Amino acid sequence: MVLFFYSALTEKSTNRRRINTQPYVNNNVTENQAVESKVETTTNPPTPRPFADSEIVQQIDSKDLLVNFTNIGGTIKNVTIKRYGFPLPISGLLNVSGFEDKKLELTDQGFNWIEYSLITPDFTIKKKYSFPENDHILKTQIYFENISNMSKLGNLSISGLTLDMSNVDKNKIVSEGTLFEYAASVDYAQVYRKNHAVKFSDKDTKNGTGIVNWLGYRDRYFCVVVKPLFKINEYFVKPLSENKLSMDFSLKTALTNKEQVSIFDFVTYVGPQDLNLLKSYKSGFEEIMSFSNIALFDFCAKIIYQLVNLLYKLVHNWGVCILLISLIIYGALYPLTIAGMSSMKRMQSLQPQIAKLREQHKSNPQKLNKEIMELYKTYKINPFGGCLPLILQMPIFIGLYQVLWRSIFFKGSGFLWIKDLADRDWLFIFPSNVPFLGNELNLLPILLAIVIFFQQKITARNTVVVDPDQVAQQKMMGIFLPLFLGFVFYRFASGLSLYFTIFYSLSTLTQIKMSKMKPI
Repeated sequence: MVLFFYSALTEKSTNRRRINTQPYVNNNVTENQAVESKVETTTNPPTPRPFADSEIVQQIDSKDLLVNFTNIGGTIKNVTIKRYGFPLPISGLLNVSGFEDKKLELTDQGFNWIEYSLITPDFTIKKKYSFPENDHILKTQIYFENISNMSKLGNLSISGLTLDMSNVDKNKIVSEGTLFEYAASVDYAQVYRKNHAVKFSDKDTKNGTGIVNWLGYRDRYFCVVVKPLFKINEYFVKPLSENKLSMDFSLKTALTNKEQVSIFDFVTYVGPQDLNLLKSYKSGFEEIMSFSNIALFDFCAKIIYQLVNLLYKLVHNWGVCILLISLIIYGALYPLTIAGMSSMKRMQSLQPQIAKLREQHKSNPQKLNKEIMELYKTYKINPFGGCLPLILQMPIFIGLYQVLWRSIFFKGSGFLWIKDLADRDWLFIFPSNVPFLGNELNLLPILLAIVIFFQQKITARNTVVVDPDQVAQQKMMGIFLPLFLGFVFYRFASGLSLYFTIFYSLSTLTQIKMSKMKPI
């Protein structure tokens, strides 16, 4: 139940945590500021160019990204991560305030770059996008030149990204909505996060101050991170409608003289939440990844994440990695498991004596508690010995749950009959819906329910119960618990079901072993 309700209970608050960001190396920017320079004086200023009559969409097909650019605002219309065929809910990157609806002219284009421009009576604006590394990185340069005799551009706002959730699949929102998140890294020390970024209201409005490292968005597997390569001290979060939200950089600049130029450089990452890939850019992109807003759970998850990656280098199969991680984690927790089971078994053996004490002191609770504690002391039993190991294991379980649920590696990876470890492990599709099961037969949750049923049988057989009400309750739980967990896991990713099926199978074997041991 903790695993089932964990995301809903913990991921709705805004999180703030410490980070250390390595700066992106940019040879075009001096002292971390936007470039301002003079250009040669021309006798006659450029003639203003007319706007295009309609929207024109241009496409660049890079190694990893498929990006559609639009002349409206000279910005990105949409972007798709090619390997996964997944379009991100981004309707605009680096829009310039006041020019969102202007139609810019496509002035130049190459196989991995594109440039838009607009010449007005007052100034020239150019926007150039390029894929210099031909992977998940997109570089953007925004160029302003004052061609009038007056000062221009006081406070300038450039949107980092605009989220558009109107076309996101509703089933995806229901199952993964808590994983949708926008974030901002500020002052090299803090990441502000807003989870459940599905619908927006005035409560989302925020004005953040400090050195802005990046603005970003992520869902279950993918992320977009927009990083300025110059100093910005302010950002805004603005809901545009119930389904749209803009995250804007705020710049204070001015083109005070004729022919003065300002150039603003940005670098954007669009791709999977792969921790090692994000770290390879040495730009702090990896800080968008967080498995939990609780530091201990996040720490455990990232250790498990690296362990899973290490195992994959050895076996080259993500399903086998889950089997191995199950054995490793169960083996590491085995001493705690044995200690907890042993303590519970010893306490169970004292139940007849405790029942007699309850009968003797039923009118004197203080005396009863004292006698029970004396009984525990005599047999050297810690009454919390059965619970403490479970509490100590919870950070590992929750961290592992998050890794299995959110890791991109498992998406599209098969194992045995499982076609996709990130999806349900259906064996076949029914011609019509079956009550509680839907129209598909998922095998692992059924196997999990069977394993838990036998585990409950073993537990009941080795439990000393003298109260008839407890006997009835135990029988009911022996049926209810397997059905409940089978129902919960029936919609979970098969990677999660595979891990917990193995874990409960190992736990059942341990219980069989413990049932043959004398308690005291």
